[in-house]
Amino acid sequence: SGTVSAQQAGTAFADVAEGIVHTVHGLVTDQFAGQYGRIKGQETAVVAMGRLGSREMTASSDLDLILLYDFDADNPDSDGERSLQGAHYFARFTQRLISAFTTRTNYGVLYDIDMRLRPSGRAGPLASHIDSFAQYQENEAWTWEHMALTRARVISASPGFRVRIEGVIRDALVRPRDATAISHDVADMRRAIAQEKGEDDPWDLKNAAGGITDIDFIAQYLQLVHAAARPQILDVDTLKVIDNAEQLGL
Repeated sequence: SGTVSAQQAGTAFADVAEGIVHTVHGLVTDQFAGQYGRIKGQETAVVAMGRLGSREMTASSDLDLILLYDFDADNPDSDGERSLQGAHYFARFTQRLISAFTTRTNYGVLYDIDMRLRPSGRAGPLASHIDSFAQYQENEAWTWEHMALTRARVISASPGFRVRIEGVIRDALVRPRDATAISHDVADMRRAIAQEKGEDDPWDLKNAAGGITDIDFIAQYLQLVHAAARPQILDVDTLKVIDNAEQLGL
């Protein structure tokens, strides 16, 4: 309708999605506990990635999500009649959460859910313990995974668990990196996308050479290379990152 800019629309779509995620997360948590009980000290968090993380959604965007959890390791069994243990509990919980979004109703589905940005991608478990997530980011994650992490945003969690996760994400982003190695990795990733999706159509504003993907990659490169010395550059929003970089003389 032309009543708002694309940037304002992206923020509005993301706000709607974030509210729905928070609501569904709470409903599924209570419903699941009604069947399987709760584990002592349990925490779950939904982390937004991709366009939801950066608040740049469109009307047709899916949701890139990661689910993280924690619990008392000395008491790993849930207290319900149908008890589940530790990682198995949270894997089942995550399946239930995905199902809540993707079950087709008379009105369609809420959102398509993409969890490929979780540690180890499709090969990894649906839900990750926060300590495993931290170790993965420190020791195993590829450059492209840290590029994606620049957009990570906790959108549903208890305040304390949110702070812990944000600390893990920040630690991963502010560690010193070799600029030459990162530039090669980013360029290789960009070439791979160009080969898969093409870059010659000038009307494909996302994938065209010099288009949105290139601008995103520049912003992500700048953050990974400079955040160790200048953490003020960090932001989930691409345009804000570029503004930050300009103000910092980068």
